[in-house]
Amino acid sequence: MKVTLGNYVPLDSLVHRLDPRAKLFLMGLGIGAAFQLDTAGGLALFLLMCTAVTVSARIPGRMLLSGLIPFLWLFGFTAVLHLFMTAGDPIAWLPHATWQGLTGGLRVGTQLVFAIWLSTLTTLTTSPLNLVWALEWFMKPLKYLKVPTEDIALLVMLAIRFIPTLFEETERIIKAQKARGVDLESGGLIARVRALVPVLVPLLHGVFRRADDLAIALTLRGYAPGIVRTRMKELRACPSDLVSVCLGSLVLVSMMWL
Repeated sequence: MKVTLGNYVPLDSLVHRLDPRAKLFLMGLGIGAAFQLDTAGGLALFLLMCTAVTVSARIPGRMLLSGLIPFLWLFGFTAVLHLFMTAGDPIAWLPHATWQGLTGGLRVGTQLVFAIWLSTLTTLTTSPLNLVWALEWFMKPLKYLKVPTEDIALLVMLAIRFIPTLFEETERIIKAQKARGVDLESGGLIARVRALVPVLVPLLHGVFRRADDLAIALTLRGYAPGIVRTRMKELRACPSDLVSVCLGSLVLVSMMWL
């Protein structure tokens, strides 16, 4: 199970060269716009826009698709909840389900796909250091409230970066336990939950070990909370970045009003 959310692919494209602050702003606005769309036409236009941005970023479609597959359970679970918990006209061949719930579940599931799509595309085209810098820039007003914005930005970046690592570690442990003869798939619900113990214990051990190694690495590099750190290369917004923000905002806001 390959997870691309949190990975960075260093390529030379228009999206890669875009200012990280602009990408974070457009990502947030895009996710907000996606959840405002309630028509099939609007969702289709949003799909075309996401496809065009992905192509311009030169990100292989197979890589992006592999990043969406691990979240299929979330899309399906959300759609099923809407299907059986939304009031409306009942579906004759499916007890306790409604047509309004079916359309609403498909819509919300598609919106979640767009949200993960935009988030994955942002991390694939932006280096972790630039993401931290952009998050710190957006949280600058919180400094007046004595909020440790640098530490929060670092924690968010580390959490995003370790998502694929945890998925890969889980997959490796499951394969190792299956090779040792551990049955993880047969039996009832209680039996399957008990079978997860040989997976969770080494997984938690690995998580704490990686956290300890990371803390040691940060200490050796002179990291200390509250200290203002400088950058060797300061990023500055270009006219093309401003044009991209304006055009992207115009397109997204127009979609919300369709």
